[in-house]
Amino acid sequence: MPRGKVKLAFIEDNKARKNSFMKRKECLKNKLKELSTLCGIEACAIIYSSYEPGLEVWPEDNTAFQNVLNAFLTKSPMEIHKFMSNQNSYIKERISKVKGQIKKQIVANQDLVMANLMSDCLSGKASLSGLNSKDLNNLGSLAGHKLSEIEDRIKVLKSDAPAAQSQLPDPKEVVGCRNTASHMAAEGTNVDCYVPVMENTGWYPPDWTSDHVGHGLDLVPGINMMNSFPVDPIASWSDAYIPKTG
Repeated sequence: MPRGKVKLAFIEDNKARKNSFMKRKECLKNKLKELSTLCGIEACAIIYSSYEPGLEVWPEDNTAFQNVLNAFLTKSPMEIHKFMSNQNSYIKERISKVKGQIKKQIVANQDLVMANLMSDCLSGKASLSGLNSKDLNNLGSLAGHKLSEIEDRIKVLKSDAPAAQSQLPDPKEVVGCRNTASHMAAEGTNVDCYVPVMENTGWYPPDWTSDHVGHGLDLVPGINMMNSFPVDPIASWSDAYIPKTG
């Protein structure tokens, strides 16, 4: 089960605070060892607390620890304090980041409110008479921004329109049609708006249907086209359905 996010605040209970210190101290030393081994860097730590007498250093080899400490102290004051941090500076940095996030969220909320207000005004649900000067200025700024986007989109569509028209296909010759483009052009007819008329292309006899019907053949299997209907359809009607005349 994953551990939840730790609340970064002072632990009031003394016993819980000591247990947390002991556990995190060992974790810190293990992380320093991993960092030094995997990345090939020199690192050291000085740990002092009221829970243990004296202070504790890492690495435990005093020579290795002293070499790292001396290399650090020989740096210029600017380099030493460039990335140095304590609890006070860390909290100030966190507060600054949170303030920036809050400011961005306030601006996003204002934009959403103005967008909803513009929609209500256009649909007649709201009136401009009830707005103060600040809201009117914000609404005007949003309207100007949207209008600029609309104009840019119109320019894009206008620039794409000629290219789309130039890609329209030319009228094609239709096999088996009398009113093809070449025939109509020869006759002086406008070929841009002709409708092809299909004719017999010769792949079946022109009297194929009449031959089959005339000989009583079945166009549909099981149904004789000549015998499916009586000669006198009225004679087969029931008396109740015969229309009365006179």
